[in-house]
Amino acid sequence: MLYRASPEFGPFNTWDAPHFDPLGKVEIVAMAIRNLYAEPLRWSRYADTGWVFAEGSDVGRPIDLMFRAAAHGEVDYLVIRKADGPTLVRLLEALDLNFVFDPARNKYLDPYRCAAGGQPLVAKGVYELTLARRPAREH
Repeated sequence: MLYRASPEFGPFNTWDAPHFDPLGKVEIVAMAIRNLYAEPLRWSRYADTGWVFAEGSDVGRPIDLMFRAAAHGEVDYLVIRKADGPTLVRLLEALDLNFVFDPARNKYLDPYRCAAGGQPLVAKGVYELTLARRPAREH
């Protein structure tokens, strides 16, 4: 899961109510993602559930994600089904998100630090991706 929230609410898996900062309407989030990649993604939407799916590649690296509007009408988070660290970083930075949480492992991830295969490493505690934790970019 990729999302934006205040770290004061603690670990996502302990919330008794959602504390996400909304990312925008479904169409706005879809447009931001569409504009992010050079190669077009395949899009599908399920009317009965409201989930929007996007699949494709980011410069040869697979990406598979989904999202939907919450009850308040805006997207709260993205579910990433397949993506490596660099692809997650592009999404995080473009959408100004500050957390990557892996519900299967019940852990936060740091997409700026990856294993040899490009998969993000597990971070310690509630790991907010602040500007200070992002590596300096070389020009």
